Amino acid sequence: MKLKKLLSIVLVTLFLITGCSPSAPSTEESAPKEVDFPNKPVEMIVGFSAGGGTHLAAELLTPEASEFLGQPIQITCKPGAGGAIGATSVASSKADGYTLLYATMSLPISLYMDTVDFGKDDFVGIALASDVAPVLAVKADAPYNNADELIEWIRKNPGEFSWSHPGVGSTLHVLGANILYRMGVINEIKEVPFAGTNEGLSAVLGGHVSSVVGFPASFLEQVKAGEMKIIGVSSPERISDLPDVPTFLEQGYEATLTSTRGVFAHSGTPKEVIKILDESFEKIITSEDYAQRGDTLGEPPVYANSEEFDKMYREQCEMIEELLKEIGLVE
Repeated sequence: MKLKKLLSIVLVTLFLITGCSPSAPSTEESAPKEVDFPNKPVEMIVGFSAGGGTHLAAELLTPEASEFLGQPIQITCKPGAGGAIGATSVASSKADGYTLLYATMSLPISLYMDTVDFGKDDFVGIALASDVAPVLAVKADAPYNNADELIEWIRKNPGEFSWSHPGVGSTLHVLGANILYRMGVINEIKEVPFAGTNEGLSAVLGGHVSSVVGFPASFLEQVKAGEMKIIGVSSPERISDLPDVPTFLEQGYEATLTSTRGVFAHSGTPKEVIKILDESFEKIITSEDYAQRGDTLGEPPVYANSEEFDKMYREQCEMIEELLKEIGLVE
């Protein structure tokens, strides 16, 4: 009897170990989770006015959406507070992947220059779509043609040089301030905010402001017409739209800051949904049709997947915080 009892104990023990171990996952548990996404149109929020550069760049993503995502992407503009109103609406939306944010470098800027109702961890990067370098543009008959000549003129004519940008705290405000800070003249010139880049451009052509900081597409027509010229490009290398214009780096100034543009989702979005969005946007952004539209708009595609773009975004947040203090825009 003792032997039978001992054998029973051993058999029960083996059964518990091999058959009922909590560490042994079932086939159902280890299988990938399937989600029914998307089963309705996806809304993409843009925190700037309809018809502006950011809105037009976001619209580049819509034509192939039904083919590659399975549902259309509908763009909604919610302008205000340097893009913060649009970002707030996404941060407070349901984390299901149906409300996305198309944002520029204005997203990390707003975290440190404004009082906002969101934090950097409220978003996860889905896909980088483009990376655009700003330029410093002046009237064609200005008495300077490059960075050195401009600096010399500013020093000889104190208080006479001015520069415009589309609003305090805007991406171009920070990009422009960085250029002029690297040139060592930020505290020797006047700053003139306007409602948009076009207003600044008109002010330069009218002789009311000395220069305007903007993205190349805003000035190509005037440059080709001989009405404006570009002092330099704030990028590591020359850009295809202005192959004859040197970068500030070539001219000896460490102004290489560019504006990334891409798609974000609420950080609480399920991983399975993020994976679907990630793969779909890769197909859209790397398509030939997207490249053609982007080149026409001055937004050539520069793609990075969700993991890469999210890492880039978080590093950019840290960099922007330090930069804003360095160039004197925040304490």
